[in-house]
Amino acid sequence: MDAFFEQLIKIKLTGKVKAIIVGAIILDIIIVAAVTFFALMFLSPAFTFLIVVAVVYGSYKIISSLSVEFEYIFTNGDLDVDKITAKSARKRMVSIKCAKVEKYGEYKGQPAPGSVKQTYNFCNPDSEGQMYMIAENRGEGTVMIIFAPDERIREAIEKYIPRTAR
Repeated sequence: MDAFFEQLIKIKLTGKVKAIIVGAIILDIIIVAAVTFFALMFLSPAFTFLIVVAVVYGSYKIISSLSVEFEYIFTNGDLDVDKITAKSARKRMVSIKCAKVEKYGEYKGQPAPGSVKQTYNFCNPDSEGQMYMIAENRGEGTVMIIFAPDERIREAIEKYIPRTAR
């Protein structure tokens, strides 16, 4: 029987991200006002409208790109994590074969060992049940991932990882 589980984790907006959003909106208002004032003096209203639309669209794209979700996909011993930006763009971040996991356990803020080339955090800092996994990522070398799987995914992972990794 095939094992297939998915879990979506929405990353909460931090104070820094909220400040970026507010700053982008304020900057957008200032730029639109300045462009409208100067462009109407020297350019046609149609060209001014196009400039304003371009500025507003650029701000929209910047603000919407700050909306991030991670999707954990577990399929028959393979764990894939995708990053979803603005609910439209998807990028595969890691792909790990659970049979090749070196270490797996509850994450308590421990640093990555020296053999780890990259550390990825795929959950909110205050998430319950954070786990870590050190394994070979296809094409990247040894990585450490920090994630917060639900009980279904955790149980499925534990069936496939070596006992020596726990």
